[in-house]
Amino acid sequence: MQRDYNLLKTVLSVPTKTYQEDMMVEFLTNWLKENNFSFTTDNMKNIYVTKQTDKDIEYFPCVVSHIDTVHNIEPINIKEETLVNEQRNYKLALKAYNDLGKPTGIGGDDKCGVYACLELLKELPNIKVAFFVSEETGCHGSRNSDKEFFKNVGYAIQFDAPGNTMVSEYCMGVQLFDRESEFFSSCDRILNESFKNAPRYQSHPYTDVYALKSLFDFSCINFAIGYYNYHTRNEYVVVEDVYNGISAGKKLIESLGYKKYKKVTKEKSVLFG
Repeated sequence: MQRDYNLLKTVLSVPTKTYQEDMMVEFLTNWLKENNFSFTTDNMKNIYVTKQTDKDIEYFPCVVSHIDTVHNIEPINIKEETLVNEQRNYKLALKAYNDLGKPTGIGGDDKCGVYACLELLKELPNIKVAFFVSEETGCHGSRNSDKEFFKNVGYAIQFDAPGNTMVSEYCMGVQLFDRESEFFSSCDRILNESFKNAPRYQSHPYTDVYALKSLFDFSCINFAIGYYNYHTRNEYVVVEDVYNGISAGKKLIESLGYKKYKKVTKEKSVLFG
């Protein structure tokens, strides 16, 4: 599938910061209107999208990203560079600079996830998408998510991990999925294929699927979407890794289909990988 490179650069060029997400909200709502997608927003400015082509869908896959970053609100000029991926191979990358030529931090955490959600919304026939505000200071948007929207969600996939191999199994001690399950079997098979037999299952401090798993009973997963040096001014995005994460998400949804995969919450001590 041909990816929209210009859309990736456009999303990455939108300034957004926790509690200052208005420009990203405006961009997303305008894009959704222009592309004829039905959506709602709540009083926190979370955005919810449902695309349904087939009428008999009982449970939807849901893809998730957060729309805030840790970087300051300032002009973002995207430049193409050749930088290393997780395997220390040089790849086409995107990095952000302000009008003075100083690195600003591109906000791939989690604007890469925003872009992934938009691409999958275009490509898949039946899907739900949630764009959450204010993740970086404690998942405030997702903690207050619209429960009605998630009533018919079968599972959730988030694109909010650095590099090209990381997979979140635990967040804040909460297990996102059962190892002994059809859900994990499909995820493990697809991620091994997509990440070249090297998915790294780890504990993650927190991200929005942690909040969703705490609120709902469906399985969740979060995995790498190609950003590096996150939370620093020298953050950059490896284009190939972004595309690969999207392809993995698409294959996973095609494998899991339109079913509900329940998960009973278990807890363990929090480990950071």
